[in-house]
Amino acid sequence: MPEWVEVYDNEDVLVATRERVGRLTVLTALFAGALLSFAPLLVLHTEYGLLWVGLASALFFGGVGWAALDYLHQRCVVWCVKLSMKQVVGYDYARRTLHLAWPDVARIELDADGLLIVGRGPAPLPTVLKIPHQYPDFAALSHRVVEYAEAHRVEVHVDGQPLDTLDVASVFGVEA
Repeated sequence: MPEWVEVYDNEDVLVATRERVGRLTVLTALFAGALLSFAPLLVLHTEYGLLWVGLASALFFGGVGWAALDYLHQRCVVWCVKLSMKQVVGYDYARRTLHLAWPDVARIELDADGLLIVGRGPAPLPTVLKIPHQYPDFAALSHRVVEYAEAHRVEVHVDGQPLDTLDVASVFGVEA
């Protein structure tokens, strides 16, 4: 018997993520070009040339480190999500497939930015699917993810708090 799969997508998320990665790439290339171009001039023509090159190198590596972290975050953003009872599959800006079987999902996090599906992978880089709230049917998508998570006994967190310990009145700003 075939398995039912629900598909949610948003090409605006794809375009925005590709634009962001493109800007990161251009920025990194500009930093590298500037460092390689000005380093010899600074060393040869100023008294404190090595100091300036050291400062420029520190700025360059700091900028590249920031860009690399942002790039890793962008790889988690999915523009297409396929949900089934067995797994969650997402596609990133380069149309790479990120998939997690429900038993491999550690937790679901819902916050103001969207929905995170976090895998049980190795500690430094577990598989993460980030679903931004810009999806036109984000409410239906998030409800389905929570339903599947509850069926597989996966923890669901809302703004950092486990769903079962959440005070609904505080979420909606109602005083008890």
